[in-house]
Parts: sequence; structure tokens; C-alpha cells
Amino acid sequence: MDTKQSDVIIIGAGASGLIAANIAVERGKTVILLEKKSQMGLKLRITGKGHCNITNNCDKQSFLSHISNKDFFLPAFERFSNKDLIDFFSKRNVSMVVERGERVYPESKKALDVFLCLIKDLENNDKVTIKKDCKVEKLIIKDNCVVGVKTNQGEIFANNVILATGGNTYQTTGSCGDGYKLAKQANHNIIRPLPILVGLRTKEGYERRLQDFEVKNCEVRIEDKLRNIVAKEFGDIYLDEYGVSGPIILTLSRLIAQELDKEEQLYLIIDYKPKISEEKLYLEIQNTVRERRIESIGSVLRKWFAKDMVNEVADKCRLNARSMAKNITEKDMKNILWYMKQRRQEIIGDMGWNEAIVTKGGVSLEEIDSKTMKSKKVNNLYFCGEVIDLDADTGGFNLQIAFSTGVLSASSID
Repeated sequence: MDTKQSDVIIIGAGASGLIAANIAVERGKTVILLEKKSQMGLKLRITGKGHCNITNNCDKQSFLSHISNKDFFLPAFERFSNKDLIDFFSKRNVSMVVERGERVYPESKKALDVFLCLIKDLENNDKVTIKKDCKVEKLIIKDNCVVGVKTNQGEIFANNVILATGGNTYQTTGSCGDGYKLAKQANHNIIRPLPILVGLRTKEGYERRLQDFEVKNCEVRIEDKLRNIVAKEFGDIYLDEYGVSGPIILTLSRLIAQELDKEEQLYLIIDYKPKISEEKLYLEIQNTVRERRIESIGSVLRKWFAKDMVNEVADKCRLNARSMAKNITEKDMKNILWYMKQRRQEIIGDMGWNEAIVTKGGVSLEEIDSKTMKSKKVNNLYFCGEVIDLDADTGGFNLQIAFSTGVLSASSID
């Protein structure tokens, strides 16, 4: 093992670690990049279902409103904003496109192109040593200053260390909480990590044949046992054998993560017709049943639900989809209204770490200098990316956190 002293060791070759390495090299620093897996950037390459929503193109004030601690994140964002990130890739011949919700993607829609861009200037560079299959077991700290790391391949020394290990999500890609253990060695406190931007499990779920069935333009509310609204969102969802997922469910999962962790009783309500009041909708149901009384109940339900959902709705409303609509009672009509506007499903958890996109929690922000990403506990130790207690809504905001904090940490090294 080469124990030559370098300027910086970067632990983790994900989004934050790779961009930190690029910035360090640009500043003339010698870099040792350590990756525990046999390949780098595994999570980055599957981000956004392989399309890689790298950031969001909204204005500064709007962008910061999506971050869990905008005051802490502000210095990193000012050092390297969403506009800077787009320019970074554009200058390296990776063009970007802005799509619905101001989400920014590589024009090719290939996350691989983003990854290849980040490693292009690192491979075969005299200032960079890349070590794969290299698991860091311990930080080497002397006189309250980090001087290197102990790995499964031996000890490696450097003047600075950047911890860019990621959080707890997509554990098969290497993000399985190693960074928390290393941070604890430096006396850092870890805010309990929780999976967020993840599907929610409900007590009943849906028929298996409705797996990944999309419901558009609905409102989803989360209520507590006293029927107080905890959170709500409008948009698209996907039904699942075990519960619900999709864009607005990911957002809601972030808002209720701590309540779920405390095992508080929460309920999910899907309003399939949020733009119509209950009174008007009930009148519509009555008129439709009367006008189409000689049709089947299943045919009548098609007015409000897709064909694939008819049996699901009929079953939950205790209706025979093949029976004639003339047999529908007032109670039946109220049940249909209930399903469309008020059905409550108990939430029994989330879909877990392997399906969560982001980790909520991590190294306490109180122990990190937001202007440098430097540890307040141990000298010459820096943090960036998902390992710290900083998270955001879905839409490209979390990857921007990784890139901004990665740039700031590398820019702060003397």
C-alpha cells in the first residue's frame, strides 16, 4: 500500500465525492479517492430511474424553500448553485434540458453520461489515485486532527479527509451507514437516519393486478387519529399491492417520516375528485345512476374510474359490478362517494431502505461549519452529501445538495 502523503482523501465515489475530487484537482490538490465497491457512482447511475434529475431550475428563494435547513445550506448553494451545476456539465459537453416542474436532466436522459463526465478528468490523472474495493474501517486521528484512514488495504495518509459516504438508501450501491460510524469516531452526533422519498404501506393495499397503476390529479391527505390533517399534496400517485407510491407520496413520506418512526397512528385519504365538492359529486352520482339505471354497476363506475379499478371500487363499496345500476341504493351511492372522497387507510409504515431515495438524518449540522463543511470537532475533517443531516423534496434538490456541499468542502481545503 502506498502511504505517500496526499492533500486529501475522499471517502466515497458518489455524486458528492466525485465532484469534490474534480474541484480539488482543479485547485491543484493531490487526491486519493476511495470507493468500497468495485465500481464508482453506482447510486448516481440509477438516479431518477436512470435518467438523473440532477437539479431544479427554479429561482434561489424557491429552491431554498425545498431544503430541510436552508440557512445551513445557503453558503454551499451560494458557492455552487443550480445554475453553476448546469454550467459545470454544459462546459464539459453534457447538455441539459428543463422539464416539468423545472426538473433538470441530461439531454440524453442517461445518468451514465453524468457519471462519465465526473470521472473523465479523474482517471489517468497524475494528481488522482483511485482505489476501489477499499473499505475505510477507521479514521486515524492524532492530536484532534485527522491524518489518514485505516482501510481493508492498509493505512493511507493525507492532510485532509472528506467524508462523502452517502446515507442509508440503496444499500446495494454501498450506502449503508458506514459514514455514521466514522463520524462517531470523531465524536460527532448522528441524528437518527430515516428513509424518505419512499412509498407508503397501508393496511389494506390494492389488488396485485393494480401494481403501478397510475392515478392522476388526485389529492392525498395524511390525517392523525383525531382526523387532523398532518400533510396533503395534489398530483399523481401509483397504487401498489402494499400501499401507494408516486411523486406526491414521496413528498408526503418526507413530511411524516418522524411520525412514522414514532409509530404514531396515521391515515391516508385519496380524494379522486378534489376539484368537485362532496355535495356536487353526490348529486352527480345520483343523476348518473338514475340516467343509466339499465346499465351494469361496473359500467356506471367507469364514469369516475378507469376500467382496471372498477372491481377494486365495487369490492370496497360492497357492490356487484355485474348487477344492474337500478339496484343501487342510497347507501350504495354514499359508499361510492365515500370511496372517491373520504376512504381512510391506515398507514403501517414505509417501503423501507431499499426503495427510499434519500436519507433523512445523519451527522448533526450543529457540529459542521456551514461556510466550509469542516468538522467543528476534529481538525481537517470535512463532510458532504447525504451523510449529513440535510435533505429536500423530490425534484432534483437532493442531488444539488450533494453537488453543492461537495464543491464547498473541496474548495475549503487549504
